[in-house]
Amino acid sequence: MKRWIPAFALVFSLFFGRDLSAQFQCEGSACGFLPESLKQAGNQSLLKFEREYLKEVLKTNLEAGFLANIGSNNVGTGLVRRVQIGVSASGAGYKKDDIQVRDDVIKFPKLPNVGGAVMPAVTLDFNPGWLFGVEDDHFLRRFSVYLHGMNAVVNKNQIESLSNNKNFEGRLTVRSYGGMLRYQVVEKVGFLMNLFTWNGINVGAGYHFAEQNLAVSYLEGKASDIEFSGVKGKWGGDTNLSFNTKVQSTHVDLRTGIGLFWVANLIVGGGYSWNSGNNTISLSRSGPFIVSRDQTSPIEIPREFQTQLDPNLLAQNANAKLSFATRGESNSRRGIGYGIVGLELDIFLLKIIAEGLYGGKDLYSANLGVKASF
Repeated sequence: MKRWIPAFALVFSLFFGRDLSAQFQCEGSACGFLPESLKQAGNQSLLKFEREYLKEVLKTNLEAGFLANIGSNNVGTGLVRRVQIGVSASGAGYKKDDIQVRDDVIKFPKLPNVGGAVMPAVTLDFNPGWLFGVEDDHFLRRFSVYLHGMNAVVNKNQIESLSNNKNFEGRLTVRSYGGMLRYQVVEKVGFLMNLFTWNGINVGAGYHFAEQNLAVSYLEGKASDIEFSGVKGKWGGDTNLSFNTKVQSTHVDLRTGIGLFWVANLIVGGGYSWNSGNNTISLSRSGPFIVSRDQTSPIEIPREFQTQLDPNLLAQNANAKLSFATRGESNSRRGIGYGIVGLELDIFLLKIIAEGLYGGKDLYSANLGVKASF
């Protein structure tokens, strides 16, 4: 017995202004247990899924990318004496509760709502005044230029380590570049033979671009519970998720801070950014669907047997192949105000800079860099 319940192509305008589409199909004898109301109400159910899950995932990832983008220069105090080169990494993300979408017809399994961005970079910073050979008191010495860029890959083992879950596997590629121009508006002021300093006021403006491509699979250890209008079953198969995200940010910020013992600088500040980006997402799951006639002994489908089910099990219980695939695209423009806290350690020729950015509830970013200063 072969039957489609149903095949949909949905097109609707999201909050971000682009399209989402989805397809849901069932093939096999167990499809006969699914209610006829799926045919009439499936369209509405999939629309609800896209609004309540896909929309949130797209929004979460774009905004994480915005904040990671802003911190990618790893600025520190904002003042470069001569020239410095190094490496840095900026990361941001949301970690929210799983989302379960349900209505009167379909109850989907819980799905993760996680957004993140990782942006490693090679950095080059220099003082234009030093480059042109002017005196220390020349106004050009108040300027600093920060540049960064990188192509990088995060492999399967690293993703598993970051997620702290062996059921995750995948690959992440990142491309980023950008820069900042900064100016020391108010010079540093020293106290007690410069044992303590107020670092003055430093302002800057920058532009950053980043692109991320993520492909990740969640390898189910056993089949998940799924319910269709009271019909309960087990749905096997892995959940496959892929993202492509492009973000660009223009921002301005102000920094100040306190220097301690010629080595440490505590940094505080704030800024505002104008961000735009677009991303695409695809989500799919396909696997065996079994409806148990004996509800007192629920069926478990271990992952290693999901593609080769026991014939005796198939004879006793209605089975099918249940597939779900959806794809969406979004655009977003958003301004984000953010706060900055950080620490810069200046140890001989080495600088270690750690910063944290706060962009609002549930939106955080951090960056860490190590630079050789000459």
